[in-house]
Amino acid sequence: MRRASRSPEASSIAVPVGVGLFLLLLYWWTVAPSISALHDNVDSAELVTVASVTGIAHPPGSAIWVPLGRAALELLGSIEEPALRTNLLSVVCMALAGALVAVAARRWMPGTPAWACALAGLLAGLAPIPWAQALVTEVLALQALLTALALVLAVDAARGRAWAPFALTLGLLAWNHPTGLAVALPLGIACLALARPRARTLGVPFALFLLPGVYTVAYLVLRADAPLAWGDTSTPRGVWDHLSGAIYRDVIDRNPSTVLQSVPETLRRTLRQIPPLAWPLLPVGALAVGRSRPALTASLGVSVVLLGLFVSAYRATGRQDYLAPVAFAGALLVAWGLPPALDWARRLLPQLPPRATTSTIAVGLLALWLVVNGDEVSRRGDTALRDEAVAILAAAEPDAVIETDRDEQTFPLWYARVVLSERPDVTVIDTRGLAPVVPPEP
Repeated sequence: MRRASRSPEASSIAVPVGVGLFLLLLYWWTVAPSISALHDNVDSAELVTVASVTGIAHPPGSAIWVPLGRAALELLGSIEEPALRTNLLSVVCMALAGALVAVAARRWMPGTPAWACALAGLLAGLAPIPWAQALVTEVLALQALLTALALVLAVDAARGRAWAPFALTLGLLAWNHPTGLAVALPLGIACLALARPRARTLGVPFALFLLPGVYTVAYLVLRADAPLAWGDTSTPRGVWDHLSGAIYRDVIDRNPSTVLQSVPETLRRTLRQIPPLAWPLLPVGALAVGRSRPALTASLGVSVVLLGLFVSAYRATGRQDYLAPVAFAGALLVAWGLPPALDWARRLLPQLPPRATTSTIAVGLLALWLVVNGDEVSRRGDTALRDEAVAILAAAEPDAVIETDRDEQTFPLWYARVVLSERPDVTVIDTRGLAPVVPPEP
């Protein structure tokens, strides 16, 4: 008796759920147990500390992420290490992002096989940059989730449907981190051009797009006197300087020649997100989706170029982390390019190994990719930053004032001093004058 084949509806649910659960378990196994560095960047220690007092983080403030981080600290109180609670928030966000990439693969190209959708989600989640972001406290894990959700909702928006959730997602994407504009604007413009909605129907979507911005400004003003708040956001000028990242203007290279010189390095970092054997599939996938959805594909290409140029011009540590949406785009292109490439190969070479053998080889290569990247990004058992900060505080004299001049010194001490309540008599001062002072407790 022939077994009934699985319906497309069932596979459309099972595939993203399976991808999400697999990534969730993988990230849980490799997650950092405390504060940890992400590509020489220790913002994780700062963000946990700021979230613990519902304060204001470094520009642009992370107003959307901070309450979520505070909620994770409160709701996961049974977990002893505070940083692990917010690290798990990143785990959940990135696992959901991988699942949504699998959904987007079929939404953009309805004929995409279930296995190719799964491949898209897995390649997105196993890429070194997204995987690394999933293991520490970072606003970029939430950014990845919002990016994937925008890709899923874009198809309906291009048809003139579900504009309200799409507009809200684009607004959250743009205001959670400024690099979200590189995705939100091209994608939103493409969907507007395709749907051509009547002006009177755009009132609610436009308001929803602006809502995260209104909330962010209100948060910065209302929390200006928080125990830990960067800058003075109690005035309109202070809010603008914070949102525009005025203190970071010197790290943006505005010389076109030097920016272009950095493009090859950015391209290398981008290609590192995709298995080398899959690189030839990128143009195949681009041609396939370009024939199906030319405007949306063009918007995705514009986003990739904008993010690549920004990373090439940015001179701060950890700039490669802004390439996560590019890694998602690459994963989708590989998934869209592999089915037609296989069909072409089977027509050209009828004596190819059976599908079962080909599938086994593909799974083996994917497992190898997992091992290679896991060895690079895993933070399992890494407590070095926390332990060093606790040791420094323990060795300090009573009522000491510890002066720092680097993020790598300042933020871990904040975490140990404020979140872990180590040595409440000690003052931590960043001598650069950028970060707020952590005074002794009364």
